[in-house]
Amino acid sequence: MPEAPSPRRRNVRFLATVALVVAALAAALYVAAVAVRGGEPAPTPAADDISCTAPPLPPTAFPTFTAAPDASVAAGSSWTAHVRSTCGDLTLRLDGRRAPRSVASFVTLARAGYWTDSVCHRLTSEPAPTAFLQCGDPSGRSTAEPGYDLPLENVPADRTYRVGDVGLARGDGYPGTAGEFFVVYRDFTVPPEAPVYSLIGRATSGQQVVEHIAGLGGEDFRSDAPPFQSISVLGVEVRRD
Repeated sequence: MPEAPSPRRRNVRFLATVALVVAALAAALYVAAVAVRGGEPAPTPAADDISCTAPPLPPTAFPTFTAAPDASVAAGSSWTAHVRSTCGDLTLRLDGRRAPRSVASFVTLARAGYWTDSVCHRLTSEPAPTAFLQCGDPSGRSTAEPGYDLPLENVPADRTYRVGDVGLARGDGYPGTAGEFFVVYRDFTVPPEAPVYSLIGRATSGQQVVEHIAGLGGEDFRSDAPPFQSISVLGVEVRRD
């Protein structure tokens, strides 16, 4: 007669069977996820996994305007902006309810192709009082202007800007420079003597792109300089939500 399996062997066989069942269930769930997404699942890359392509040359000309867009373009509505860059894409949610004039400007410039092949020319870090990546300069030299400026709106009451916030840059002596925008990569509070910025929305995806650029630091290790890793905006598409 064959020898009866020992209790130890029975346990081993039982555990092996359980492992096979678990593996089969995991495989089934994976196939289901692929089917739902219509292809291979694409995990969100971490900041360390970002790769960049060489930026294009800045444009030789860009659209300009004689007056700021009317606030009615964006008032009372929210918008989604898809920003394509040489280091990956970002998605922004813009709040036309709290910042109607600023968002109207953003929407108008995006539709006009103002930011096509424009440069992200500024990264601020400690000891600067801010922490953001600033983009939207079609001149490549931080000298471009769309032809108008904007008043401040939707400024945080506590003067604190948080990771993922999107705001409008400021020019010397002007409350708002409509042509450039920034994304915050580290919370910061603006000191009483420093200028504040209009908030227009938040980044809802692609924040790892900004963190990647910030992690590499500024050019020449300066706290307020072009980023060490060059990055340009290839284009911006907007739609009303």
